[in-house]
Amino acid sequence: MKKFLLQIALFLSAGTLLNAQVYQQGFFLKDYRPVYRINPALFPDSDFIGGFELTRNKVQNYGVSTFYYPVDGGLVTGLHESISADQFLSRIPNVVARNGEIGLNLFSYGIRRGDAYHSFEIGFRLPTTMTAPKGIFDLLKRGTTDTHYDLSDLGVKAQGYFELNYGYGRKLSDIVSIGGRAKLLIAEYGLSYRFTQFDVEKSDAGYTIFSKAEIDLPSSFYKAEGYPDQKISLSDIHAHHKFPRPTGAGAAFDLGVAVTPNKYLTLSAAILDLGGIAWHYGNAAASSGYVYFDGVGPLSYNDLNKDGLTKRATEIAKKFLDGVYPKLRYDKWRVEALPFTANLGVRYTIPSCDKVRVGAIAQYINYKYSPYWEARLGADYNPFKWLDLTASFGRGSFGFLYSFGVSVHVSRFQIYYGLETSTAGTQKDTTSPIDPTHRTWSLGLTYDL
Repeated sequence: MKKFLLQIALFLSAGTLLNAQVYQQGFFLKDYRPVYRINPALFPDSDFIGGFELTRNKVQNYGVSTFYYPVDGGLVTGLHESISADQFLSRIPNVVARNGEIGLNLFSYGIRRGDAYHSFEIGFRLPTTMTAPKGIFDLLKRGTTDTHYDLSDLGVKAQGYFELNYGYGRKLSDIVSIGGRAKLLIAEYGLSYRFTQFDVEKSDAGYTIFSKAEIDLPSSFYKAEGYPDQKISLSDIHAHHKFPRPTGAGAAFDLGVAVTPNKYLTLSAAILDLGGIAWHYGNAAASSGYVYFDGVGPLSYNDLNKDGLTKRATEIAKKFLDGVYPKLRYDKWRVEALPFTANLGVRYTIPSCDKVRVGAIAQYINYKYSPYWEARLGADYNPFKWLDLTASFGRGSFGFLYSFGVSVHVSRFQIYYGLETSTAGTQKDTTSPIDPTHRTWSLGLTYDL
């Protein structure tokens, strides 16, 4: 049972997740066109139009060392008898969480008119969260005679929505600028699966699990046919419309201020994504039922990593789908806030060498289960008119991090790429890779008008 429960917990907390975070390294780049995403009071010198830009981000509050320990030249889990319960559990947060986002910017347009700067953007965002409570790992290590477990923080959620943004920034004087962005959010589809009860009974034949869960599927593209309280299966869920339709709407706002005491120094402060979305869950359901397992094979590091994890997770998910049938509920609405971001920054151009500037930036993201913060020092070097290089290093909620970025100008085009990541490497005394707890990369293209 312990091995089986560990697989479920790690599966639900280890999927590839991608939540709202802008490309912070752009703050240091000299000519980063959409800098208003970091602070709407900052704006570029040029009018521009942008097309494709892709950003991927993940933040997790655990790593390989949370669950695995080097022993005799190999890796063992925290369940190994040589690892004490206090040592194992002290490394695990109250809720093991992984947050992230895929962001696709489809269109950008920025234009200056006197002391004002206007920006327009259309984009799509897919934030995702997976969580597992600390209690399940306490159970695995210490054991208990109780077969009822509160796993209300065990679940997965993904939501996709479009953004239509308008930004306005203005110089109030030679020193102070202010700005804001208004965002219309159009909910498109999503999925939420959260356990509310999880009972396990062990016998010689294997394990019997009784579970209750809430399932919300707001997509208008797929529809579960039936009546309230009627049991449904996967065959009852099919395409409802030829094309997806909105399943909710909301709004969010960015606010910022920038101070430039002189042409060399800039101070910046902003708060982003203040708002939320009202989701219509037209496919809300509650599942309950029994699932039977005959046990699992030996558990190794490879079983819970990459391809091995995917294979085991698929097997477990299929067993649940075969044994647990949801019941339809009435439609419902639920308002959910976005995780807001706050940031502070300072940058300074070296007077004796205007090709170099240095600075610092810090940010805080209000994730529900594991709020994230980071602070870093950075530098930018512009050796040629067509090339801009930047790098930074610092510390975040879960350790040391570093980043680099490059911007290349070809005629009126600007191509930029950046990577922000926590330290990685290999587990001590082994060749097993360590998965970074934080990573963001961004790739974009703009055209100066």
